[in-house]
Amino acid sequence: MKKGKTAVAVSALVVAICTFIYIYIDYLAPRIVSHSAVSQVCTNRRDTIPRTDTTKQNILLIGDSMAYSLMFRVQNYCNYNHHDLNVVTWVSATTETYANCDTLEYFVNLYKPSYILFVIGANEMFVSNAAERVNNVDRIIMQTHGIPTIWIGPPNWKEDTGINNMLMKKFGPRQFFLSKNLKFTRIKGDVAHPDRPAGTMWMDSIASWIKTKSFFPIRLEKPVEENPIHVDFVKLVVPPFNAPAN
Repeated sequence: MKKGKTAVAVSALVVAICTFIYIYIDYLAPRIVSHSAVSQVCTNRRDTIPRTDTTKQNILLIGDSMAYSLMFRVQNYCNYNHHDLNVVTWVSATTETYANCDTLEYFVNLYKPSYILFVIGANEMFVSNAAERVNNVDRIIMQTHGIPTIWIGPPNWKEDTGINNMLMKKFGPRQFFLSKNLKFTRIKGDVAHPDRPAGTMWMDSIASWIKTKSFFPIRLEKPVEENPIHVDFVKLVVPPFNAPAN
């Protein structure tokens, strides 16, 4: 009789453990991983796209100088969808420069965004240690404080040496937007930076992906108005910018 009760108890314990594992893998783990300030890596275990956040967002567009190429169309989207926008473009910035100072954290504290668009990689397309720069990314992630962040890769003009692969491996296809396969026209005399029509196409592609494929979908209906002539933004130039002491 005692053995029978023990067997029943063990069976119940096994069922409980299996149930917990199932719930953790299917429900809890994706949320813990996706919103972690440490990894913020999108899980690929779930096939369904999260429900679109239709609330007003305070968007921070930040990164290297490619943020400038995107900002006019991003401003269109924010105007049309009633979001706020702040832009920081850092000329010649890399994951290393962002990782080695508090620039991102400073502007996160200043603007208090609810959503971050981080465009990076154009100045690291030909580095020899792209895979090792994942350590830089980890330090950058810490500065986002868990705010939903979309990482946007460079608009390649030549094949890179691994920066896109590193970012894709780190974040996966639902948090990292791979830009390299789009067809860009460039500013006259500039082999790297997309011109205004290409910037519009680029952001349209990003917005469509955010709504339908990303892990952090928000309201981004396609605007009908022309790009604004002027967008307020902060321009930084290396050497690194450091937040003023309190």
